[in-house]
Amino acid sequence: MYTKFAGSGTLKTAGRSSIDGVVTFPGGTFDDLKVNGVCTSEGSIEAVSLDIDGVFTAKGDVCAERLDCDGVTTIEGNLRVKKADIDGVISIHGDKVEADYIVCDGVLTAANQISADVIEADGFINAKEIVGDRIVIKSFRKSTFFSLFLKIKQALQDPDFSKIDLIEATTIELRGVRAKAVNGQDIIIGPACIIDRVDCSGKLEIDPDARVGEVVGAV
Repeated sequence: MYTKFAGSGTLKTAGRSSIDGVVTFPGGTFDDLKVNGVCTSEGSIEAVSLDIDGVFTAKGDVCAERLDCDGVTTIEGNLRVKKADIDGVISIHGDKVEADYIVCDGVLTAANQISADVIEADGFINAKEIVGDRIVIKSFRKSTFFSLFLKIKQALQDPDFSKIDLIEATTIELRGVRAKAVNGQDIIIGPACIIDRVDCSGKLEIDPDARVGEVVGAV
């Protein structure tokens, strides 16, 4: 069973905890930590499972086997996780995000690097750079109004898409992504992408509705 904490106060380190209300605690090690209220950790967190349905702020690092974010999360330090499932909004201010597998249907913002074996995103990712083996980011879905929407966004010169300086992986598939450089072996640049430079060592596909500057390697 979960140990339940409700209302303002200080949460001591516990095995399995569920947080409701407003709680501040110093950090610690948990088997399972579930946040339903407003929670602030003054230090680092280690957990087997971290589930966030409320508002969570970690002023240190977060390390977990599994992270499930349906709420709003801010991590001032680094994030290390085997699997992250993001349906809400998560922002990492530290130097690095490290993961085996990231699924993002919400919004993931990283101040610096995201390093993951596999990233699958139908939401939005903003980061300085993303490095991995397989990266799929589809932030924009083609619809009946696609052409008109794209022309308006390009005219405004401020597309509301995923924005990443550098994307580097073996396999890359993008839609609705603004990037300065994309480096990989097999690359698909889909609609609504604006890419300054593509360096491809294998197969490259570019959608007619994408804008790509310099292309290096196979086409």
